[in-house]
Amino acid sequence: MDLGAYAKIKDLGQIMIDNGIEIPRLRGLRLMSEEKPLSEEEINDEIKFVGLKKCKDLCQSDFHLNANWFELSSRTDRIKKKYIIYDKDENETGVNWKNLHGRKRKLFRYCLKSAKKRVLQTYRSFNRYCGQENVLYIHARIGGKNWGYFGGPLIARQPWFIEKADDAFDSTYCDIYARLEKK
Repeated sequence: MDLGAYAKIKDLGQIMIDNGIEIPRLRGLRLMSEEKPLSEEEINDEIKFVGLKKCKDLCQSDFHLNANWFELSSRTDRIKKKYIIYDKDENETGVNWKNLHGRKRKLFRYCLKSAKKRVLQTYRSFNRYCGQENVLYIHARIGGKNWGYFGGPLIARQPWFIEKADDAFDSTYCDIYARLEKK
C-alpha cells in the first residue's frame, strides 16, 4: 500500500469527481506533476527487495510457485536460512547460490527474473508520467485477477484512462494513470 498516496485521498478526491473518474477499492492518489522519477539505484534496490521477498515466499510455500499459502514454522525458518543470506538484523541480503541446485535453483532464478520484470514495469510507468501536468496516479486494490472482478476492462475503456501497472510487491494492487481535463 502506498501510504503517501493514501494520505492524499481526501485532498485529491474532488479532482476525481470533477473528471468523472470512479475507481473501486481506491487506496491512494498522487498528482504526477508533483512527483520526481526514481533513480536507477532506487529501482535496483526495489528489484532486490521484491526478488528476495519472492524467494522467501518460495521457501515458505515448500517450493510451490504461485502458492496461495505459506507455512510459518521452524522447518521453513531452517529452509530460508539455508537458501537466503541474512544480515545481523535478520534482513534478507542475498541468495546463497552454493546451496541451490537443480529445480530449486531454477525456481529461485525464475522468482528473481519475474520480480525484476514486474518492478521495471511498475516503475517505468511511474517514471514516464513524473512531472507531467494533468496526470493523476491512482493506487487501487484491483490489480491482478481483481482487475476483471472489479470492472477493470470497463475502466480501461474510459476516455481518461492512460495505463495500468500491477504493483510489483503485491499484485492485488495496481497503479492507474489518468489524464485530467480539470484540475
